[in-house]
Amino acid sequence: TLSKTGDAIQWGGARLCDDGRFATADGRAHFKVVPVPPRKRDPGGPEGQSGSGQEFVVSTRRGKQFNTLIYDAVDPLTGAPREAVFMNPEDAAALQVQSGDPISLVNATGRYDGVVFPAPIARGNLQVHWPEGNGIIPRGRVDAVGGVPDYNAVVRVERCRPPAQEGA
Repeated sequence: TLSKTGDAIQWGGARLCDDGRFATADGRAHFKVVPVPPRKRDPGGPEGQSGSGQEFVVSTRRGKQFNTLIYDAVDPLTGAPREAVFMNPEDAAALQVQSGDPISLVNATGRYDGVVFPAPIARGNLQVHWPEGNGIIPRGRVDAVGGVPDYNAVVRVERCRPPAQEGA
């Protein structure tokens, strides 16, 4: 049974091909080398804005997070709030932001207001929860080979200033 956060099932049983046979005519796995096209960032492209400073690739989180935020404001698997922007700690230091600092991710598609959440992800990349981050993901783009929707975007990070204190 699925009794605790993070439990999952897999179609086909607990382990696929546990008996060493695959669902192919000869029972063996068949792998192919697939060339991966070089990834290009186009700072002047549909979502980038040339001359706007450092750009990041942002992805919406799926996988185990997909259903963990249905009823909660904090993801029980990561401890991240809904508005978290998962960021490499070195990128956060370079931007002079710390955990919990308000930031905005901005591109031509839209704006996402969130808070810094340091995480072990590759430098130059960010992640936000889905569907919260949909406002910065261009609609209608699909992978040319796989035909799946693109859940990524290029954004610039803007530091948000805290609201002015009354009487200051």
